[in-house]
Amino acid sequence: AKCTPGLGSSTCAVVVRGEPVADADMDRYDLQGVEDASVAILRDLLPHITAPERTVVWRWRAGDLVVWDNRSTLHTGTGYDETKYVREMWRTTILPDG
Repeated sequence: AKCTPGLGSSTCAVVVRGEPVADADMDRYDLQGVEDASVAILRDLLPHITAPERTVVWRWRAGDLVVWDNRSTLHTGTGYDETKYVREMWRTTILPDG
């Protein structure tokens, strides 16, 4: 297979589709692609939809349960001390009637 180094990259590797890529190798690859036009629309909307008046920052307390709908929510996790805290996540899917 032909391998062409990416811009600003001194390394080059052939990544086989469907093969797992080790975490340690992720930074070595300089992959290039074509950005879909819809990405520009989202990039323009992002400052509006992430404005403070539309943002919730959850301050965790023992016993808290947070639920959101992935279909209508833009969400992200933030760092936490995994040596100090335990995080348990569950996914629930509601099926249509019938």
